[in-house]
Amino acid sequence: MSDEELLDEVSDIAFDKLTEADDRMEGLEEPYKTVAIVYSAQGIIDNGGLQYFFESDWPNNPPYSIFADAYERIGRVEAAKALRDAAATFGIPNPERDVDARRAYIEANYDEDAFEIRGWNDCICGDEQVWTDLASWVRKHPAFNP
Repeated sequence: MSDEELLDEVSDIAFDKLTEADDRMEGLEEPYKTVAIVYSAQGIIDNGGLQYFFESDWPNNPPYSIFADAYERIGRVEAAKALRDAAATFGIPNPERDVDARRAYIEANYDEDAFEIRGWNDCICGDEQVWTDLASWVRKHPAFNP
């Protein structure tokens, strides 16, 4: 089975479980939590970088740390650091709960010449290794390999 087929299959399971958990990512059990988080986040980030990730609220406003933790679990340490560092730039506690403050920060720090937010490491956007590492992590996880 290809990585893409595997991830399509396990993401369907993970999103079904997320629906059962009332869209509360932090309420999901592993390994479904990691799959749902990385799959969701990477889809958004691949479409518009960290700017897209941060400019809208996630369902139930989970802490950004759960996203970074999920990337770390699959071995994408640089991606996790980029998420943590970008979240810290907002300079407020619980930035996931204040969309207006995040949007104001993004607008004030958007570099029109570079099409990015100043100081953010957008290394995650378009990083195909995320998908490869997620698939490898899934293949090694006992829940998917009884």
